[in-house]
Amino acid sequence: MIGHTIAVHNGKTHIPVFITEQMIGHKLGEFAPTRTYRGHIRDKKGAKS
Repeated sequence: MIGHTIAVHNGKTHIPVFITEQMIGHKLGEFAPTRTYRGHIRDKKGAKS
């Protein structure tokens, strides 16, 4: 299967993953990120806690 592209489901959509030799021994889900990082939420201007 080395050299093939497989669609791995991340819980929402299918993500294409190209299989390389370094991936042998790992599970396919490790290469399909499930969460998106949008950055830290900024405080409103002038707001104090």
